[in-house]
Amino acid sequence: MKKFSVAAALVLGVSAVFAQSVEIATWSGFRKGAASFTFDDGAPSHVTDAGPLFDKYGYKATFNLVVDWNPNWTGFQNMANNGHEIASHSNTHSQVMTGEEASSKQGIEAQISQKYGCITLAYPNCNVPDESAVLANYIAGRICNAWGMSNVMGKDGPNNWAQTPAIMTGSLGSNDFIGNMQTAVQNGGWVMFLTHGFVDKENGAATYSPTNISDMENALQWASQNDKDIWVAPFRNVAMYIKERNASTIELMDGGNPNTVNFKLTHGIKDAISQYDYPLTLRVKKSEDWNRIQVLQANAELEFTLSDDYIIFNAVPNAGLIEIQNLAASSSSEQAESSSSQTLALPEVSKDFPYAVYASGGSVMVSGAQGMSVTVFNALGNKLRSTRALGCEQKVFSGPKGLYIVKVGGQTFKVRL
Repeated sequence: MKKFSVAAALVLGVSAVFAQSVEIATWSGFRKGAASFTFDDGAPSHVTDAGPLFDKYGYKATFNLVVDWNPNWTGFQNMANNGHEIASHSNTHSQVMTGEEASSKQGIEAQISQKYGCITLAYPNCNVPDESAVLANYIAGRICNAWGMSNVMGKDGPNNWAQTPAIMTGSLGSNDFIGNMQTAVQNGGWVMFLTHGFVDKENGAATYSPTNISDMENALQWASQNDKDIWVAPFRNVAMYIKERNASTIELMDGGNPNTVNFKLTHGIKDAISQYDYPLTLRVKKSEDWNRIQVLQANAELEFTLSDDYIIFNAVPNAGLIEIQNLAASSSSEQAESSSSQTLALPEVSKDFPYAVYASGGSVMVSGAQGMSVTVFNALGNKLRSTRALGCEQKVFSGPKGLYIVKVGGQTFKVRL
């Protein structure tokens, strides 16, 4: 957890809501540990069995494809549309990748449309190629020679992002998913799993060390029951979160209004591979007299929760001013003035840049729609929320189970929680 003291707010005459600190969570949602599930070789069972299993529990995984093995591109595109990561596993699965770092990335991107394209890599046969070429094209590369609980990573990930360890699963590996996730929770760390095919499923070339799918389902059931403690997310998402968390700073702004606290969340690590705009989880201590609260970033309303007198929400680095408002004390004119004066123009994504709407973790998520308007309706057509997409992935609505209609720009999607 990263804390930034804002006691200076009191000197500026700002409400004591910020008398403690602004904290960046070590893991999304202030969970205690993180886990990523990765799948190699693009097996048919990844589309027919793995994707639906993870969707059932509201989780997303990483699928590493071999370009020349002609995987089910349509099936994997549908999985990307549903929030899963599609990543590279080389062109040919040769013993050692030779000059394939950029070409396999381009091969995946020619077939699969997703936020940022293909930005993580898994090495065939566990052999690390040219690290400089890897890190020139990807935010991280994954090895596969980590065995047992001793290889659960710490909160800052691997020592070398070109060699991110994973625990092999299946008949030749470890099926102790739950034990390793428990270790990650206990140590405040991150564990990554590597699976090929499943026992008694259609696996194509992914026949190495098959895994019982029932073991994986038991792991996801455990994760769902312990969701407050373990964050399950793709390799890409966790790597981005760690790098952003460690690079971000918070700057308090003097807005001159005792019922509004403003600050900026920024970093300088965006590059040609990634903008690094994955949302970070923040929390601030709430003052007792703040009973009607609104959280905005760049004038887009953010979802928030209250827990132990903390205001907890996700915000995107470099995406604009963050405001926490005490609505109970603000007049409508003050709110309108504040709202209009804090609007920041965000560039809309390129026309050929896809966006996706899907359910994850009991929430409606929007990905790849930066700058676009988002409106959520219930099944009867009643508007529940209007906001604007800010970053790589954004939680736009959380609510009870049911069907929701989500309008992004001029397109409408149906999402079932």
